[in-house]
Amino acid sequence: MIDEESLRAYLRAGEVAYRVKRVAESMVKPGVRILDIAEGVENVIRGLGGKSAFPTNVSINEIAAHRTPYIGDPSIVPEESLVKVDIGVHVNGYIADTAITLTFNDKLIRLTEATREALNRALLSITPGVQANAVGRVVEAVARNYGFNVIRNLSGHSLGRYLIHAGDTIPNHASRIPMGKLVSGKAYAVEPFLTNGRGYVEEVKGFTQIYVLTTNVKSLKRVEGDEAQLVSSISSRFRTLPFCERWLKDEHADVEGLRMLIQKLVRKSVIVGYPVLKEVSDGFVAQFEETVLIHGNDVIVTTNPELSR
Repeated sequence: MIDEESLRAYLRAGEVAYRVKRVAESMVKPGVRILDIAEGVENVIRGLGGKSAFPTNVSINEIAAHRTPYIGDPSIVPEESLVKVDIGVHVNGYIADTAITLTFNDKLIRLTEATREALNRALLSITPGVQANAVGRVVEAVARNYGFNVIRNLSGHSLGRYLIHAGDTIPNHASRIPMGKLVSGKAYAVEPFLTNGRGYVEEVKGFTQIYVLTTNVKSLKRVEGDEAQLVSSISSRFRTLPFCERWLKDEHADVEGLRMLIQKLVRKSVIVGYPVLKEVSDGFVAQFEETVLIHGNDVIVTTNPELSR
């Protein structure tokens, strides 16, 4: 069982995420800059008393994940596109992770509906002690029934305090590799990704905008001067949560200088990047996600109270 203080923080983070998600739906339209969407979402999170658990992802069409805008990013939502908005909120380090897909292409409505159904059925399959593989089997069955593929190398995951990926995996397919059980006292992000493509993602080389500070003590000892000052700022502001260059611009007016510092820290393995991920065959990718907290015999969908039981 989780203690009352932690429970309240999880529920509050979920409540904020739920409300932000509704606002995000109204923000996303063809022609709107993704920078305005991401910063708009993050402003609403702050306005509701939460903090961003990771940079807001606005991933379009074949881009599956990890696309957040950079400083001055001119990219806009295209006509007839499929847009995924992945939102993270934390309260005192306790995280709510949720995502929606909006489609502006009638030909992609079925893919969106299939992904939403895959998530809803996966949530219904969750009970204390359920095998993670059983949840993945449900997701894959829905995808196949609709004639789509799951993204096999993207998965749901457990959440820890100030940790987006806390060690446990919830596959989106019927994996033969043992994944363990979903247990009471833990929070999990359940996030089916469905596609009309081959069903795998690959990194987009040279295009990384999301980073996390390493916990490797030896790496941290390699920095000094401006690098050490930046690391200290990252550590105090974000701890072990992901961040992006946009979140550092208030301390660094010289954008190119900031980018150079970040790349130096990447080369020294002081910070680690999350590259943008795209579907290998350029298939369209849809995603829906909710956070589940297992509390005793209760399954609480913190990011959508209507689905709790």
